[in-house]
Amino acid sequence: MKFTLWSVWHILYILSPFVLFSVIYFCTRKASEKTKRIVGIVMGVLSLIVIIARNVDIYVREGMGVEVIPFQVCHIGSIIVGLALIFKKKWLLLTAFCFNMMPGFLSIVFADSLVNYATLWAIRPQAYIWGHLLIVVGALYGIFVYKSDFNRKDLIYSLGFVVIMLVVAVFSNNAFRLWFGWTPNYFYIYHYDGTPLAFLYNATPTSVYGWFSINWLYTLTLIAVFGLVYAGLYFLAKTINIKNKKREA
Repeated sequence: MKFTLWSVWHILYILSPFVLFSVIYFCTRKASEKTKRIVGIVMGVLSLIVIIARNVDIYVREGMGVEVIPFQVCHIGSIIVGLALIFKKKWLLLTAFCFNMMPGFLSIVFADSLVNYATLWAIRPQAYIWGHLLIVVGALYGIFVYKSDFNRKDLIYSLGFVVIMLVVAVFSNNAFRLWFGWTPNYFYIYHYDGTPLAFLYNATPTSVYGWFSINWLYTLTLIAVFGLVYAGLYFLAKTINIKNKKREA
């Protein structure tokens, strides 16, 4: 089966996270907290299995390379969602919802990578399909079903983690290119392929400092966009928290 963008199957894939989450939410809304926890743990384990299976398959077929290191936003998203649902850590749940959910969903909408596969019935395309699906559904589950009450400390931990990952991504993009000759694009920072801000990257200069290079305007704009999305989703998460408290009062 060959994947075609904007086909009926693609439209169904775009709708699938919300359909699947609605079904799970409806089935668990009156369930015990223990049952909700088990469902969350199962989804978390599946999210980790998907990313592990994908990377092991790539390593066996192609050896060590950029794609084996799970450092792209959505690869990290699979890990964050998995750990957040399993351990129910509030700052991880917040990170999954505010930082990883939107890139996960955009990868479903703009699923260009799936077009390159001769068939969808292989580990790597299936990992793409289920990995991004679980990121979105898992992030929604952590907010609407776990109903975690986020506080300022959770926000600080979440933002601190994202900033650290961003800094590591910037240096990793350069270091791996220098050391191994790879062409990573972790966090979509090093080059513009596959990002909606390609025009900005093309129109602005890249500064070079020895072995380190960065397009400052493009990178800062990308960070600003992520920041706005994060802030908006955090406000939504807090609003949901407040409504849950009023319902339970």
